[in-house]
Amino acid sequence: MSESESQSRTVRFKGERPPWKAGESSEWEIRTVARRTANADETATCVVTGETVPLNEPHFFVTSIRPTPGRFQPEEFDHAIVAFEGGLEELERQLEDNDSA
Repeated sequence: MSESESQSRTVRFKGERPPWKAGESSEWEIRTVARRTANADETATCVVTGETVPLNEPHFFVTSIRPTPGRFQPEEFDHAIVAFEGGLEELERQLEDNDSA
C-alpha cells in the first residue's frame, strides 16, 4: 500500500464523528486511520462489524480525538480496531447513515 493510499484513507475519514462514540460527546472525531499488524497472538473486536479480528493479521487502527476545554488539559485520545476485510466500507456506510439521519 503506497503512502498516497494511506493518506487518502485518513483524509476520507478525518473529522468524521465515530459511530461507536454516538452515545458520548459529539466532540469526538476521527483523526487517523492506519493499516497495522501486531506481533501478538491477541484478538480484538471490530467496532463497526463486531467481528473478532486477530491482531497479528492486517487490520485498521483508528485514532479518535476529543479536544478538552482548557488549554492546559491534553486532548483525549481513543483507539479502535476496524477489520481489514470490509471494515472501512462498513464504517463509510455507517457514517453516511448518520449524515442522512
